[in-house]
Amino acid sequence: MNIIKSSFICKLFDSLDICENKIIENVNNSFFLSKLDKFIGLIQEKFANLVETSNFIRNIDFLVIMLLTFSLVSITFAPTGLIGLLAFAAFLLLVFKFFTVKGERHNFTSFDVPIFLYIAIAGLSVTFSSLFLPSLKGYIKMIIYFAGYITFFNILKNNPKRIIYMLCLVAATAAGEALYAIYQQIVGLEPLASWQDMTEVNPEQLMNRVYGSLKPLNPNLLAGYLIASFSSSLGMSFWFLVKKKWRACAVFFAATMAILMAIVFTGSRGAYIAISVMCLLFILISGHLIWHEYSHIKWLKKLWISCIILGIAGVLCLIAITPSLQHRVLSIFALRGDSSNSYRLNVYTSCLKMVHDNWLTGIGTGNTTFRLIYGLYMVTGFDALGAYCVPLEIFVETGIFGLLAFLWILVLSAIKSVKYIYSKSLVENKIIVSSCFIGISGIMAHGMVDTIWCRPQVNLIFWLLVAILAVVTSKNYSKEL
Repeated sequence: MNIIKSSFICKLFDSLDICENKIIENVNNSFFLSKLDKFIGLIQEKFANLVETSNFIRNIDFLVIMLLTFSLVSITFAPTGLIGLLAFAAFLLLVFKFFTVKGERHNFTSFDVPIFLYIAIAGLSVTFSSLFLPSLKGYIKMIIYFAGYITFFNILKNNPKRIIYMLCLVAATAAGEALYAIYQQIVGLEPLASWQDMTEVNPEQLMNRVYGSLKPLNPNLLAGYLIASFSSSLGMSFWFLVKKKWRACAVFFAATMAILMAIVFTGSRGAYIAISVMCLLFILISGHLIWHEYSHIKWLKKLWISCIILGIAGVLCLIAITPSLQHRVLSIFALRGDSSNSYRLNVYTSCLKMVHDNWLTGIGTGNTTFRLIYGLYMVTGFDALGAYCVPLEIFVETGIFGLLAFLWILVLSAIKSVKYIYSKSLVENKIIVSSCFIGISGIMAHGMVDTIWCRPQVNLIFWLLVAILAVVTSKNYSKEL
């Protein structure tokens, strides 16, 4: 164990986990932020009397939460513009709170360094982009997502109940969408596009892919949203189990099963990869908690092992007896033998050429910029909305430094989560951290082979999970969730 801890990789990962005391000290001592803090403090003093008498300001947190609630619920039916507008309106209210309520400010954590760095580097890519206006439009969308992170963090940092509320909201909304998708599977529906390779396929191997109600209608988008929400539902079922609230536990466990069924019915192979990654992480984390937190319960270990064996056997049997599911799973490994795989490989080849020519600052942010530049590199007949791979998309848009900053966010999320799970913190809190970590990992696993990253239905939940991680794993946080 000491050899592992002293290895280069462990030292590198540990160096990426910046001490929050140093961050706060550097922020407070920086010229710009210290002057800004004094300026905001003066404005807060002028609003002191108004704050005491204004019902609007006293209830501003409630209004922010309501706007965030509407934004997360509207994911299932609203156009992307409305989802982003609601989230940004919540951010504007938060800014108003910063300028009026005395003592209010953003508490910096170690997550802020790579996140702010990533946003700043993306801004530079816009500046150096040959398509400035389209790239600026894409950057504005990125700022809205970033504003979502700032809003989620600051509205959740001092109130553990709000964290549980947000995760329950995500789980409940996703469960409703999952039930609708299951209904689509039962009644049957006509595909809106060619979503699977139908060449040399028997009719019984064709899957009836559900797409829910998310706009634009697409099975892969529905799968991405359900993957992003799956860990919240799973986490809440175990959180209520530890709290011995049996009814709530049963409800969220049923919701988890509904979401899992709907993911299968989407036929999204990227989602199948993601759910495999998430289940593997769940097995490892749950095993650690059982062996270290509940080692005195002898039968629990046997139950854990039995559930794993039965679960794997059940999945294998389901694949074996369902020709359509079997064909979808096996086609993952077909490479050029499947038209969808071949299409993605062509896109990856073109994107690598784009990276070769724009590796330093990237081409600029946004789908419009990507499509305009991609047209110069694409294989004839293989147009694309994005790179179909999140790291590659970020590399293309923001260059090598943008990619490194984003990877830092992901690595820091993993480091913080693992350290917290191994700490002596409350089991309830560990479940929440594990839920967020599993969710982020699932989103990234799916994002390795799909364009879901650019959709607010997924991006907003991603930043919510990162914000919760930043709150709960912060050095001074010791509240019970």
